[in-house]
This record gives sequence, C-alpha cells and structure tokens, in this order.
Amino acid sequence: MPSFTRPSEPIVGKMHIGLTDHIEGPRDRPTAAILGEVAELVMLADRLGARFAWFTEHHDHVHEGHLPTPLLLALHLAGQTHKIQLGTAIICLNLHHPLDIAEQTAVADLLMRGRLAPGFGSGSTPGEFRLFGLAETADQERHARFAEALAIIHDAWRGQIGDPATDSSPEFFQVPAHRPLPVASADLWSRTWIAVNSVGSARIAGTLGLNMLFSHLRTPAQYRQYAETYRSAGGNGLIAANRPVFVGPDDATAWAQAEPALRRLWRRFQAEGKIPADMPESDQLPDLAGHPINFIIGGPESVARQLRELWSFVPFDVANVEVRWAGLDHDQVCDSMRRLMEQVMPLVNTHGQPALTLARNSTA
Repeated sequence: MPSFTRPSEPIVGKMHIGLTDHIEGPRDRPTAAILGEVAELVMLADRLGARFAWFTEHHDHVHEGHLPTPLLLALHLAGQTHKIQLGTAIICLNLHHPLDIAEQTAVADLLMRGRLAPGFGSGSTPGEFRLFGLAETADQERHARFAEALAIIHDAWRGQIGDPATDSSPEFFQVPAHRPLPVASADLWSRTWIAVNSVGSARIAGTLGLNMLFSHLRTPAQYRQYAETYRSAGGNGLIAANRPVFVGPDDATAWAQAEPALRRLWRRFQAEGKIPADMPESDQLPDLAGHPINFIIGGPESVARQLRELWSFVPFDVANVEVRWAGLDHDQVCDSMRRLMEQVMPLVNTHGQPALTLARNSTA
C-alpha cells in the first residue's frame, strides 16, 4: 500500500492540473468496471503530478452517473495514491443535512492525512431533489440555505456549534449547541471548494473565503464575471477553470480520435436541452466543440495554446479537466492524460505564463 504524503507545495507561479470525473457510463455497464477505470486514471494522474482529482455525486443515473457517494471513492483512492488531493466536485449539499456531511468529511480527511479537497454545491437536478422528497427552491432561498449549511460545516469542523448568547436563530437547520467530534484539521476549510455557476454562488465563495470551481458549461465572459464578484466579496482562494480536454499526438489525429466522443456529447446535450432541439448537427467538428460543450481538442501545442488563451482572459490556478468521455476507450483516455501532463503542461508553464496572482492565502 502506498504511503500517505501530506501536500505541502503551495500553488504559486504556475498552472496546475485537476481532474473531475462524473463516473459516467451506461446504466447496464457494471459500476465496478467504471470505478476500476477511474481508479487507474487517478493513479496515473498521481504518478504524473496532477494536483487534484474530484468526483461528482449523482443519483438514479442522472447525467449517466454511477456514483452517489463521491466521498467514499476519494477515501478509497487515498490508499492507492501518494500525493494527489482527492475530493468531491461536488457534494450536492442541499440534498443532505450539513452536520452529517461535516462529520463525514472531517473523519475522511483525518484518515486521508490532509489530502481531502472537499467541494460543495447548492444545486442538483429536479429528479434528484424528488428522490429525497425535497422541493426545488428559488435561487435566493437556495443560496441562503447553502450559505447556512456551509456555516454549520465550518463550525462543526472547528469543534463548536452554537452559542445561544451570540448566535442568531437559524432559518433552515435547527442544530443544538454542542461540541462535535472529530475536530477537523485546522486547514480543511482552506482546502474546501465551492461550485460556482452564478453570481450568487461566487459571492458566497468569496465571503466565506473558500476556493472556487467553475463548470465547463460557462463561457470565459461568465468566468470573468464570477471572478470579479468573488474578489469584490473578499475571495482570495484558488480558482479552478473546467474544460473537457483531449490531447492527441497531433491535431489531425486528435480530432479523428475525439470525433465519436464529441458527437455523442453534442447529441446528449441536445437531448438534455442544453443545445436547441432545432439546431442541426454540424459537419464541422470545431463547431460542435464550441459552447456549451467547450471541448479543448488538439495536439500538445494546440491544447497548450488554448489553455493559455483561456488563462489570459481570466487567470486561474487550476485547469480542472474532464478527460473520460463515452466514445473514447480507456487507453485513449490514459494516453491523452500522459500527453497533457508530459507535453502540454511544460509548454503552458514555460511559454509566456506569468506568475498567477490569485490564492496566496490558501494552503490547498
């Protein structure tokens, strides 16, 4: 079994790589086979020097997901890796009681010896809310509930919930004053991430001093808007920009290999309503790779250029990539991961990449 190594190198002066995986696959494919591929990919990423790997919560095969409990996968993979920080992107916090999540994540991080990178979000799909007997709420109430849940997690991690002499009455969660156990690692809060898909969630992340995860469904202009809101609210943590990425040996080969995955993803997004139903499927692959898919495809030099262009529009600390898609086989995904780490990132970090200016107070 690998030894645990607590991360110590600060994120300063270069772009780092994180992975996000939604643990997707057909409903009839064995979950164990999907988890096995993801485990191999994360172990490879760890050996190659990727900084993070995050796993997503989905229930009832929503978005083709097989994993309702991402924290368990992060904890399991901590025993098979050495340095990579493992976490959740995201736990859908409004599906759970925050005290339960606070206790689970505190225990997991202690077992992982400081390598947990927990990520939380405020939303989910209507079907997932119905599974838990919950009603969807308007954005204002959803964000207020989310902020209150995060405050409970923060207090639970520091070992003290509630002070009747000073605390105002909670609106959503009636948690009695007590001293939770275990007390979390002192730096766990600074290693926590918030999924930001709106100005409201960017403001919450900035106010609470947490790190910020973007979705690949958002445009660079939206990234910039959220970053400005985050900074104006006091945010000085890490920012991770998300994009699907496939790196081939050269541009032509990359597009040829990625075409099946790109077309399947485009049709899926159209079926899910993210692309207008009356929009015809283009013969031109770059058109299909555009918004809202936002897929970066090419040889190493092309992918490095696209990452630098995105960074130049809105600086970020972590390129949070999604590399495993239906239509790509496991060997192609692993080869793409190798090229990303061994060929793309040296180009990104040596060709005009200025020192990053964000997140100087975080120990993530």
